[in-house]
Amino acid sequence: MLRTPSLLTECRALQSALSAHPTLDALESAADWPALRGRLEALLGAVRRIEPARPVAASATADPVRVVQWNIEHGNWCEQVELALREHTALAGADVLTLDEVDLGCARAGNRDVATDLAQALGLHSAWAPLFLETTAGRDDDAHMAAGRGNEEGLFGVAVMSRWPIGEARIVELPSPRTLQFERERMYGRHAALVAEVLRPGAPFVAVAAHLEVHRTRAHRTAQVRTLVDALAHEKRPIVLAGDFNTHTFDRGLWHSALHGASALLLAPGPLLRRRLLRPDRGPAREGLFDELRRGGFEWEPFGDCAPTLQLRYDRLPELQVLPGALHGLAERTVGWAVSRGALRLDWICGRGWRGGSGHTVRSLDGPGRASDHAPIVAELYG
Repeated sequence: MLRTPSLLTECRALQSALSAHPTLDALESAADWPALRGRLEALLGAVRRIEPARPVAASATADPVRVVQWNIEHGNWCEQVELALREHTALAGADVLTLDEVDLGCARAGNRDVATDLAQALGLHSAWAPLFLETTAGRDDDAHMAAGRGNEEGLFGVAVMSRWPIGEARIVELPSPRTLQFERERMYGRHAALVAEVLRPGAPFVAVAAHLEVHRTRAHRTAQVRTLVDALAHEKRPIVLAGDFNTHTFDRGLWHSALHGASALLLAPGPLLRRRLLRPDRGPAREGLFDELRRGGFEWEPFGDCAPTLQLRYDRLPELQVLPGALHGLAERTVGWAVSRGALRLDWICGRGWRGGSGHTVRSLDGPGRASDHAPIVAELYG
């Protein structure tokens, strides 16, 4: 599918306009802000539909429905992601995919239209929604992956893909740290969920792809899920709600956050730390978002195994980078040990209105140089 020249022109113009302002206050105080705001809302509020040239055969019904949830790290290793989704025993032939970090025109992913490339390669109907407009190459390994290229459209989003046609699709905006994301990460937008109607003959259901924030407290993620649960409150059909919920159990953004997080990673007894990180729905450090999911009638335990979906890396941990000299050196010397302890359950598949199911985590596809930094998870839902 050919890219849209008008979209590329608009994205580049908006990137340039955003880059001129160092702070969100400066941007929103600019004389041209009212016009820019309208253009940004139009850009980020549009769901993009993708119809495959050769759709895969879909049975009239499927019971169970097999769902794959995967944060694909922007599509930086898109060929590996595609190969896994086509050929891996646990992933191939899935009925529905919910994907996080799906780029359109970002240099780190080779300026691909990742959603379109995957949808066409897999023969799946797709809806894609932008969350952010990037003004830089990105973070962590992104500059290396960009290899000196600049962004084209520079959009970062989420996708729902399905063997069955997708009907109505809408975006639910979530409370987001807009100032932090604009000023620290140099991207404009907000976290959001993509809610898509899956037109399974005789038994339609709703699939939701969500990506929650990572930089603030558990209470902020709870507020995001509360907003989403309220937006789904009147839906009568079965719902699959999946995504990278960033349930790391740490309260970031507070004055003591870095020290508290580093202490837990380095000093907590191993069994206690493992329980905390792999069962963030339980215990004294639990994530309150699970209370909101339960309030909304969602289950998650039948659809997962609570295995890790992300292994922490030293070079991506502000909790360790800010340690004073002696402790920083100790952390560096013991990086292998610290990383081995930092195994997190961030990705979840939740369901409402199903008769049960099962799920598991697919390992060996995640890690440096592999398909993604996250492991995919798979669930079968009955009903």
